[in-house]
Amino acid sequence: MLSTFEEFLDEVYPEGEVDAQAGRDAETEERQRRLAEFPYSVVLQVRYPEMDFANRWCWEQFGSASGPCYQSYSSYPVCRETGDHGHEGNWRTEWLAKIAYNFGFNEWLFAHQTDRDRFLAFVPDITCGELFPK
Repeated sequence: MLSTFEEFLDEVYPEGEVDAQAGRDAETEERQRRLAEFPYSVVLQVRYPEMDFANRWCWEQFGSASGPCYQSYSSYPVCRETGDHGHEGNWRTEWLAKIAYNFGFNEWLFAHQTDRDRFLAFVPDITCGELFPK
């Protein structure tokens, strides 16, 4: 489900709760660092298999994700390398928060607007994939 960073903040750091503003500020500051390199963003509320399905699509369309590689934990791994390693790429993914069983907010960030737009066009096709038939 298409979402926003603000919806993530509202869900995880509700106004009026103790330390909510400090949490919001820290998350926003971290996000600004990510956006400096990858300024085009899409936030979704997804189940883990949906996130893995979307990440596989991104790898196939745009190449490897930038940053630490967590593909060994994916339901749909693309990178077969094991052990601690990372990649350089034109996109990245950031798990923002788990808000329910196997469900939460994830942000995809892109260096190029055209890649972000292609991902947005793909969003309606995101499913849990072939390993989790309906």
